Amino acid sequence: MSHAMFRAYADAVKAEIGTATTTRFIALAETTDGRFGLFHHSMLPGAGGADPHYHSRISESFYVLTGEVRLHDGTGWRTARAGDFLHVPENAVHGFRNESDSLAEMLIIFTPAEHREGYFEGLAALLADGNRPSREEMVALMEKYDQFEVDAPDTDHDHPHRHTHGDGHHHHHGPAGAPAA
Repeated sequence: MSHAMFRAYADAVKAEIGTATTTRFIALAETTDGRFGLFHHSMLPGAGGADPHYHSRISESFYVLTGEVRLHDGTGWRTARAGDFLHVPENAVHGFRNESDSLAEMLIIFTPAEHREGYFEGLAALLADGNRPSREEMVALMEKYDQFEVDAPDTDHDHPHRHTHGDGHHHHHGPAGAPAA
């Protein structure tokens, strides 16, 4: 017979990604028998996130808890606030970052889990102690965990006549340094 599994927030394993992002693994692949992964993602003001990318074997969903998160929905960037949700099916382009001056927190759900925590742990290791990984190291980590960056429209859905990062001035990875999910 199966039994319920409780994990206190304080007991969740966490990955410090650079100096601006913390990911806590609330539900690991081993906890859910691989059915899904649930992570609490906390980004300090200006924290970088993930450039537009897709996953071929997993869907990913974002639920904003606090602050503002810039989410890419495959057609452009939009600002999501507490209570906003984005579901991304397999092979759909998406990305995220915190461009605001405030802390932003969200839940990220991966289905199936695909041991996605391995990606975040690998990213934390690559960025430890101020390291700046090479593009080749980043691509190798992303591809190992079913993540493939793409060129995507940089349309700003909040301001339709403005682009958010085409000139490199509005888009940055901040202290966190690298794509996160």
